[in-house]
Order: sequence, then structure tokens, then C-alpha cells
Amino acid sequence: MRHSRAQIVGGRWSRNIPSGWGSGGQWRTDMSKTVLDDERLREAVFNCEGGPKITIAAEELRRVLPGGPEHYAGKILGPFTINPARATIDGRAVIMCVSNF
Repeated sequence: MRHSRAQIVGGRWSRNIPSGWGSGGQWRTDMSKTVLDDERLREAVFNCEGGPKITIAAEELRRVLPGGPEHYAGKILGPFTINPARATIDGRAVIMCVSNF
């Protein structure tokens, strides 16, 4: 059983994205590989400061994030761009739930 040190509560991991990482309705962020690989992860919630709350199922993230950019010696996936209006991550269609705070 592989667990990350990330706080995953009830299958949900949350990330606060500062307003400075948003531009033109798109949001830049990243995610630790250990979070994505953690079997407890069912969904990720991206709380965009001054913008929407974006919820994406872990299966969708596992489908689109590998093979993309990485940093910190391959430990972090991204940066990647979430576009809630088009329901894409780096231009690839994903199923997401977008709501306002």
C-alpha cells in the first residue's frame, strides 16, 4: 500500500491556487507524483483564488498528467494549465466539475 504524505481526506486532495497563477480564465498548477499515485486519491479539488473551484476525478488526472512536464527531479508533475471553460488540462479534454465559491 503506497501512501503519500499529502493530506487526502475521504479520497479528496485539495490545492489552493493563488490568483497570480491564473490568467485569462486559465490556472497553472502542479501535483506531486506521490499524490497522484496514492491509491486513496479519488478526486482533486483546485480552489482558484478569486475564481472557480475545479474538481477532477483521479482517473482523469492519471490519464492526462503522466508524460507531461515534470520538475524537481521528476517528483512533481507540471506545471500544467487547467482551463475550466474548455474543460481541458494542457489542451486535453477532461471531465471536471466547475463551481463558484
